[in-house]
Amino acid sequence: MELLRWDWQGPMSRPVFERAFEQLLVCSDKYRVRKWLADVSRIPLVGTDEQAWLSEIWLPRFMPLQVRTVALVLPVSLHNQLVVESVLADGRRQVRADVQFFSDVHSALDWLTISADALMLQLEQEWQEAMRKPGAVRQGRC
Repeated sequence: MELLRWDWQGPMSRPVFERAFEQLLVCSDKYRVRKWLADVSRIPLVGTDEQAWLSEIWLPRFMPLQVRTVALVLPVSLHNQLVVESVLADGRRQVRADVQFFSDVHSALDWLTISADALMLQLEQEWQEAMRKPGAVRQGRC
């Protein structure tokens, strides 16, 4: 399915934020990822510096990737929802991905798998297994 699923866990500093988003580019390129399930519901408040970095530095590097479908689980924070919308608006003309917004992971996964229950179950089991492994996934390695 060439799916990259990620969510934010824990606190955030500018260097950690940038490293995490850089790693998303590396993994997406390395594995020729075509679909993202991005759960940013629990991301800490994103500052103006991080927002500018996403729009000006990160987004132009995301554009040439093969990611064509993004299921985005929206942040709980209204502030971060506005940040997400602003960054997407900045890249709307150049980003070729179909981006859809969701309030929960289950709905996002349903959309990505075209309601294939067996595939959804398999992907969710893989995610749960990966999250139980110490280190690699939580530290953002691919």
